[in-house]
Amino acid sequence: MDKKGFTLIELIVTIGLLAILLAMIVPRINTDRYYLEKISKEIYYDIKDVKVKSMTSDGVSYSMSLYNNYYILKMGTNTGIKQYKKVELKEDFELLYEDQSLTFNYRGSPSQAQTITIRDIKRNLIKQITIVPVTGRILLIE
Repeated sequence: MDKKGFTLIELIVTIGLLAILLAMIVPRINTDRYYLEKISKEIYYDIKDVKVKSMTSDGVSYSMSLYNNYYILKMGTNTGIKQYKKVELKEDFELLYEDQSLTFNYRGSPSQAQTITIRDIKRNLIKQITIVPVTGRILLIE
């Protein structure tokens, strides 16, 4: 008897080998170019969050502490200060800033105006967030 065709095992092995070859051949997508955009918007919205919470909450102070490769959002009451969010940057990204602590008063004015720079070290690209004095306006500069 002359049977033509493939067995199920032969098909599975062939598809598996093709999948392995495709995985090696297809270039990996570099998501770092999107990460700079993502993290700059996240910092921007976190600063806005600190500003709005500082303006609307009674007896609770909100602040942001900046470091080279991460930042922390804090809330404080009479009983103490606690961290409620920590965001770490990827390896090849850094934060550049003028003042490590960022706070706003009940009118939305910053304690100190400053520009925060998010830098992609590998590709030498930057995004900047500027906090305007007196008004507390927050600008994301492309």
